[in-house]
Amino acid sequence: TCCAGSRDATPSSSCASRSVAMRVALCVVVAQAAAPPGTGPFGSVVLPQPVAGADRGINPDGWTKGKLCKATDYGAVPDSGKGCTAALQAAIDACGDRAEGGTVLLQGGSFRSGSLWLRSNLTFRIEADSTLFGADHDSDAPTTYTRRECVMMDAHAGLLNGARCLKKKEPLVGWDDCKEWNKLENVVIEGGGTIDGNGEHWLSQGRDRPMLLDLLWIDGLTIRDLKIRRPGFWTVHPTFCNNVRVTGLDVYTRGKNTDGIDPDSVWNMYIANNTFDNGDDCIAIKSGRDWSGIMVNISTSNILAENNVFKAGHGVSIGSETSGWVTNVTIRDSVLQGTQRAVRIKSCRGRGGGVDGVLYQNLEGSAGEAISLTLDYSKVPPTNATATPVIRNIAIRDLRVKASDSFMDCTGLDDSVITGVSMQNVTVLNEKKQSCDFCKVQASQVTPTPCGTESIWI
Repeated sequence: TCCAGSRDATPSSSCASRSVAMRVALCVVVAQAAAPPGTGPFGSVVLPQPVAGADRGINPDGWTKGKLCKATDYGAVPDSGKGCTAALQAAIDACGDRAEGGTVLLQGGSFRSGSLWLRSNLTFRIEADSTLFGADHDSDAPTTYTRRECVMMDAHAGLLNGARCLKKKEPLVGWDDCKEWNKLENVVIEGGGTIDGNGEHWLSQGRDRPMLLDLLWIDGLTIRDLKIRRPGFWTVHPTFCNNVRVTGLDVYTRGKNTDGIDPDSVWNMYIANNTFDNGDDCIAIKSGRDWSGIMVNISTSNILAENNVFKAGHGVSIGSETSGWVTNVTIRDSVLQGTQRAVRIKSCRGRGGGVDGVLYQNLEGSAGEAISLTLDYSKVPPTNATATPVIRNIAIRDLRVKASDSFMDCTGLDDSVITGVSMQNVTVLNEKKQSCDFCKVQASQVTPTPCGTESIWI
């Protein structure tokens, strides 16, 4: 049973493939009771929604405050086809970490760059006539310590990065080996331009490929008014962040694992007025994976997503990486234009943690499947209580969906029944196909009548 709670916990993993040290650490986890939701990355203060994000982004002209660093003044040559990495990083270093703040300004063409690391009190502004264009070679994305698919590991850096690990632990512990981060605050990425990851050559590679915006450990983050294209992995990935505001994005991706936005162990986040057209999940809300996520134990909480448009993609998802818990999430007032699933919450044995307190409200349009709730996302054998996830207290209100594949799937586990699912004023057209196992539902004014229904109220 130790193996299913491992750092990977894929169906094919086996205890024989783990080191002795890993198995000892896992069995320490087994001895504990099921862990409660973890804390936030910068404390556990719940901010009123919609959150403000970075102070520099509260006013539209906030970027004009402080020092201005034009990329061309630091040697970047637009539309030259030459790499601008050193010049852009010099501009960031000159304008970042200043008490009065600073802005790096890209204007007048396309700027080709490798990985860049942002700084505090900084606006990174890409004007409408400009593109930040990812470089062609693997060497342009150096190895750094980060989180990939919700596991702490060494991997290729993103195009834009947040905090950097300054010092590793001695000895290494495996679940989070960083002893010291240069945590950031008050960061804005904006401008009306385009971020093009140029990431096709990464799509066939493994877990260590780069995210596009890999933004770790930022307190006060605003991302707005940009077109984002061609990532090699997840697109917008705020991790261990607080007070995050993402608005006005047009996120178009194709390819495996090219999610739109993946909040990962994030507190107090607002996602609004974006358009998602993606090769994988449009939004996927997460909190760490398996052994690494259980040990890090930083939750995701107080997320509001509203007034978004969801086109191609796997839908508006929570999970499957739920190890630090995901709580207090509202997804509402949005349009579905052929996304695969309207409501989707997923986890599996080995993940641990769970999902508690979610509202999906006023979603309308077309989808493949209207509702999908599962604790059996990957077919993993029974494991210990710490690594067995929970889904509970899920409210679905005012849902109007034309489904092309099925109405509902609600699959719990014999040792973790999905409970507290309430559905009210839900209409699903075209499809009546549904299945329920270890799932308890209360329903009112729902068409068709959902399986798993314990009670119907008026």
